[in-house]
This record gives sequence, structure tokens and C-alpha cells, in this order.
Amino acid sequence: MDIILAILKIMLGFAIIIGVHELGHGVAATLVGVKIKKFSLGMGPGFKFKNVPWLNEVVISPIVIGGYVMLDDEALEQKSFWQKTFVSFGGMLSNVMCAIIILICLGWPILNAVSLSLTIWLGGWLIFIRGMNSGEVTSNDMAGPVAIGQMLAGTESATAGMPYWFIVAFLSLAIAMFNLLPMPPLDGGRIIMDMVKLIFEPVKARVINTILALTGTILLLTLLIWVVFNDISKL
Repeated sequence: MDIILAILKIMLGFAIIIGVHELGHGVAATLVGVKIKKFSLGMGPGFKFKNVPWLNEVVISPIVIGGYVMLDDEALEQKSFWQKTFVSFGGMLSNVMCAIIILICLGWPILNAVSLSLTIWLGGWLIFIRGMNSGEVTSNDMAGPVAIGQMLAGTESATAGMPYWFIVAFLSLAIAMFNLLPMPPLDGGRIIMDMVKLIFEPVKARVINTILALTGTILLLTLLIWVVFNDISKL
């Protein structure tokens, strides 16, 4: 029974954090006049729903680590730099708003909830780097999917005893903070690529963005592999 409850907590936490993020992109895209083609939550084979209002097609998979919203890229490409930036920020903003709402529901004063959320989102990496320089934080403190699952299940020692919904709020902010990194395919990286298109002529911009996308993907995969091994080594 405890195992089933832990699994449900993990699935619910990931579904909320990832689902809110991707829906945030979808809302932002809709506001600038770009249609959603498909919304997918999870990895692997799943349940498909056609002709869903607003989302068009929805795919829900049981392995809820991951997800995406497929937009009309041709229409998005016709939008201004600021409109495309708004769409990129949409996911992060929705995660921050989600955390603020959860904290308020937990009894936090509105100003405290907003202040903490914005501090973690916009200043999280500065806090992390400063902590590493001072020795208060080490690379081993970085969490991957396994450690995040432990946090949601309540079996991670550092967060054991914390309210479940506080952990969900914190992880929602962590996702928003992580996506600020200027590294494709993260949201921060997409903004950088749109800046390149704005600054350089089309041919040069394509070359630069291809290099950025390849480099970013390699770095992101390397980081993912490292944090997974780091998580497993702690078990």
C-alpha cells in the first residue's frame, strides 16, 4: 500500500509540474495567435484523444517524466521576437504561478509566496553558484529524476517530513529556474536562438543556431546522465 501511494505521489507531482509548464506555453502561444496542434504528457505509448477543444490532440502516457506541446511552428515563426519570447517564457511563468498558488493555499502570506517564488526562479542559479563557491553547496546536491521521485514519495532524507505540496511547489520553481539556462532545447536557449535570428542574416543565423542546438543538446544529455548516476550512487 505504501509503495502504491508513493508511486501515485510521484506520478501526480510530475504530471502537475510538467503539465503546468507545457500548458503555460500553450496559453502564451494562443494569446499571440498561434494554434496548438498537440499536447503530450508522459513518455512512451499512451492514450490518445482527438478533436479536443483548444489542445486539438492529447496524448497521456503512464511514464509522466516528460511532455511537450506541439505548436504551429510556421505561424510562430511569423511572430515578432517579443511574441516568441513571451511563448518561451510562458512555461516558466506558469510554473512560478503554480508555486505561488500552492504556497498561498498552504497558508503563506501572498507577498512572501511571491517573493520566494521570484527569488528562486530569477536568482536561483546565482544562489547555487555562490553556495558552490563557499562550499555550502556541492555538485552532489544536484537532483535528477530519481532524487526528484524520492522527494515526491517522501523518502529523500533532505526533504523528509516536508509537506508534499510544498515539495511540489519547490520543484515547480526548480523547473522554472532550470529552464532559464541559455541552452537549447531549454526555454532560455530558445530565446537565445530567436535573438540570433534577430541579429544575423538568415544563412548565418541558421549555422549559428545549428551549432547552438547541437552543443546544447549534448550538454543537456551529459548533465542528465550525470545527475541520474549521481542519484543512483546515493541509493
